[in-house]
This record gives sequence, structure tokens and C-alpha cells, in this order.
Amino acid sequence: MDVSHLALRDFRNYQRLELDLAPAITLFYGPNAAGKTSILEALFFLATARSPRISADRELVRWDAEGEAGVPPFARLAADVRRQAGALRLEVLVQRRTDEDGQLTAASSKLVRIDRRAARAIDLIGQLRVVLFTPTDLVLVDGPPNERRRYLDITLSQLDRHYVRTLAHYQKIAQQRNSLLRAWRERRRPPRAVDEELAYWDQELTAAGGYLLAERLRAVRELNTLVGPLYQAISGGNAPLVVTYQASLELDTTQNASGLTSQLAAGLHAARRDELARGQTLLGPHRDDLVFSVNGINLGRYGSRGQQRSVALTLKLGEAELMRQRAGDAPVLLLDDMLSELDAQRRAHLLATIQRPDQQTLLTATDLSDFGAAFLANITRLRVEEGRVYPG
Repeated sequence: MDVSHLALRDFRNYQRLELDLAPAITLFYGPNAAGKTSILEALFFLATARSPRISADRELVRWDAEGEAGVPPFARLAADVRRQAGALRLEVLVQRRTDEDGQLTAASSKLVRIDRRAARAIDLIGQLRVVLFTPTDLVLVDGPPNERRRYLDITLSQLDRHYVRTLAHYQKIAQQRNSLLRAWRERRRPPRAVDEELAYWDQELTAAGGYLLAERLRAVRELNTLVGPLYQAISGGNAPLVVTYQASLELDTTQNASGLTSQLAAGLHAARRDELARGQTLLGPHRDDLVFSVNGINLGRYGSRGQQRSVALTLKLGEAELMRQRAGDAPVLLLDDMLSELDAQRRAHLLATIQRPDQQTLLTATDLSDFGAAFLANITRLRVEEGRVYPG
């Protein structure tokens, strides 16, 4: 899988960009704030319908963009993608909204087209598969649990359309269930009455939750066959990395989705009084975590910065390999200023890993000093300055 062409209009600091991309390695280099990271962000957005940097889509629209004939300012992103399943064109338009007086508001709308046909944002996910490395990926190891859940969810959502739809349904049901629990807590309803009223929401939540648990556990099992030797190669040690899925309730992880659904339902029933007291759903995939350990030591809690950086790099490479094995097609690797964060050993391993004939890799750097002459001679170099891209 690779992107042959990327087009941007009024996206971040790009007024216009028409960029042909090589199917192998392309290095974007230039000063900070020139627009290098924005190219990777655009591809991530086209793959996942979300930005890795901000939560408000309106911030993607170039700050001084002007609308046309009464139309509010908008950003347009488009990519031509080549896949084993066939070529396709992805396009997203993010438009600022105005109020009744024509003044720009904090809201925005998003229009998606796949092969020039209107589609939902959720349908975009998985059409283009990417793995993004950034200097902030260390938060995946030492940050809060939601970062590790997000890592699994983004990977699985790009591989399985049913997973992303089930995840969206689960999140909606969990929010609704939490609202009901808070309302019943304030009205001090007896647990029996709550059981009757929650029956539908429990059924929906546990059915979706059982499927999510089954797919996450499957992914963790597959990841453990990949990340063990990867971590040894990256860290130079003899002990493998082990990823453990830490569920919010006791689980028989050998069960299928149906069995996990039943276990989750029993757990929710047992936790009813606590849930009413706290006004929130206490068990389920939205409360789970991952633990990364070597020789039984939790590296998220007790690892050195070097060990944690090795874990973060290992997990991203493992994510890419899992996508390759599941889909039979390599994802596009997006490496944002990664070499500056790595020591010589990790840098050499990363550069060796990305030099594969079936792998498109786009990476950014402020200069060329981190790269050897042999590497630079075999890649495409593009210089980025003030929202413009030049042959390097």
C-alpha cells in the first residue's frame, strides 16, 4: 500500500500543495514550523478521520484562509492510494461554520468522499492504513491508560470495519449508561428498579464489549509473537518484551466473544451498587489497560527512559507488522523527527527496518546530519520551507 499523490488546499500552513510521492522512502527536511509534520498529519487524517495533534477539526483550516462567494473558509485534503485491493481516491473537506450573522464560530463540519462518492467519516477508516511515529510516543508507555487503549483501537479500527463500528456503538452506549446512572444516583432509586431499567443498556454494552475484548485479546496475543524479538534487537538485551492485557474485571481470556460477553454481564451486575454510588460504568473495555514488562518488571512504571523509548519504538514497529500480516499489505509508515530522539543503536535498527521494497515511508528531519551518505543516496529528498516543498 502506498500514496502516489497528495493534494492540500488551505490545510495548516499550506495554501496549495500538489505532491507526487515515491513508493519507497521520502525524507522531508527543513526548519521547524516549515510544514513537514503537517504532511504526515494530513495522511493520518485521511486514514483515521482524526488529527494526531488537535481535537478540534477547525484548527486544520489555514488561519488566514478566505472563503469563496459567501462560503466559509475550508481545508481540502485528497490522496490517491494504491492497494492490493485496487486504487482509490480519498478526499476530506473541513469547513468552518458561521452563525446567523455570518461570523465564524468555533464549530466545523466534515465532508468525506471515497472515489468521489459521499461517505461517512467512519467509512474512511481502514481505506488507507498508516502507522505514525512521533517524539511524543513515549506517553504510550508512561502515560495514562487511555493512550494505550487508543494504540490498540487505532490499529484494530484500520484493520476491521466491524471493530470501528462496534467501538463507536460501545462508546455511545457507555455515555448513555453513565448519564442514567448519574440520574438514578441523584434520585436514589433502589437497585432492583435500576436493574429493570438498565436491562437494555446492559445487553447492548456487554454484547459490544465482549466483541471488543475478544479482538483486543487476539491482537495482544499476536503482538507478543512480534514485539518480543523486536525489543531484543532494538534494546540489545536478551529478555523479550511481554504485553499483558489488564482488564477491569477477572476474565477467562480463553473464552470467545460470547463467553466474554457473559463474564462482562456478570461483572456489571455484581458492581451495580458501586456504579450507582459513583454514577458511572466501572467495568468494560473503556477501563482496561496494557502492561509492558521485561523480566517481570513493569517498564511503564519502573523502566528507564531508554527502556521506555525502546518499548515505544517496538510497539509501533509491532503495529506495522501486525497490519502487514493481517492485511497482506504493508501500511504507510510516517516518522516525525524520530531519529533526533533515538540513540545510535535504535536509530540504526529503525533505518534498517524501514528499508523494505514493499514499504512506503515518509519521514521528517530538521537537517540531513542524522543520515548516512548511503541511506541518502537511495531515497527521495524534499526540502520544506514556509509551506512549500522543493526537490532536495
